[in-house]
Amino acid sequence: MAENPVKAARQSSHWVYRHNRVTRLTHWSNALALMILFMSGLQIFNAHPHLYWGSTSEPEKAFFSISATNDDGDPRGYVELYGRQVDTTGFLGVQQGVFGPSARAFPSWLTVPGYYSLAAARRWHFFFGWLFALNGTLYIVYNLAVGHLRKFFFTFSDAKKVPAMLAYYLHLRKKSPQDSEYNPLQKMAYTSVFVILTPLVLLSGMAMSPQLDVAFNWLPAAFGGRQSARAFHFILAFGFLSFTFGHVVMVLTQGFVNNMRSMLSGWYKEKMPTIIEPPVKALPTETVIAEESKIAAEHAESQAQAPHSAVPDAKIQATPAPKTPDADLSTPEKQAEKNEEPKS
Repeated sequence: MAENPVKAARQSSHWVYRHNRVTRLTHWSNALALMILFMSGLQIFNAHPHLYWGSTSEPEKAFFSISATNDDGDPRGYVELYGRQVDTTGFLGVQQGVFGPSARAFPSWLTVPGYYSLAAARRWHFFFGWLFALNGTLYIVYNLAVGHLRKFFFTFSDAKKVPAMLAYYLHLRKKSPQDSEYNPLQKMAYTSVFVILTPLVLLSGMAMSPQLDVAFNWLPAAFGGRQSARAFHFILAFGFLSFTFGHVVMVLTQGFVNNMRSMLSGWYKEKMPTIIEPPVKALPTETVIAEESKIAAEHAESQAQAPHSAVPDAKIQATPAPKTPDADLSTPEKQAEKNEEPKS
């Protein structure tokens, strides 16, 4: 069976300098800052594990609580949301310690510091809060100046590709609609963090500060009160946690080594499809000789069938007829010659 030459494709890779030094430095600094901020924030929440809307903090008006009950010497932890309780013993509300179980909203292994100290947790939180704010400002200003920020900023044209990208991730579509360094879902996530999540979490944190409230009294009012600002701050913190979780999952599933190398050294190995055309097979020597002989024979045959003289009709001259003695004389001359003959 003859082989059908079909174009083949393979993956060829080339190196791309994907992340500059400022991006890499601020990325890892903010990763550390976010982790400490989240864990110290949980410790601060442990001091008063209730959330409210408005400006007052009355426990019976809390819409969210993490607490514990002690029924017949058996402490039980629970989470309450708008009057509905869920038993969370072993996870939230109660922690087993050296001296037995104790009421604690979030366990010690999830907080900074591990031991209970509101003052220490506030110091950790404020220090890394300023680090996060300054690093974020440096990141945005620098990447805006060099044009890198435009690569992952969500636009209206990207919004049209979101359904197709979702279908691709859900294995409902074979081909990815991604046509740039970041796909539409990545751009939407990054833009939401930069434009919505980060400003709100910073402003809600500032609204809880008594010192800042004196200078900027509009801050608590913008959130509906200091307790509302605290509730927003708590919810937005878990928004950051969700974004971080999704970011880590994408790094793990889309090439962990390659992504980590690009964030450590800046260099990313990008794969590009290369079209490979099969080589044209040369004909055997015998076939070539036979073809040449056939062409020569056809040429000779055509020459044999053609007329020997190919002179145009305009150049063909008729052969003169042989002359006779009488043919050389004109008619009057013939008559005079005939009269001079002697008569018998």
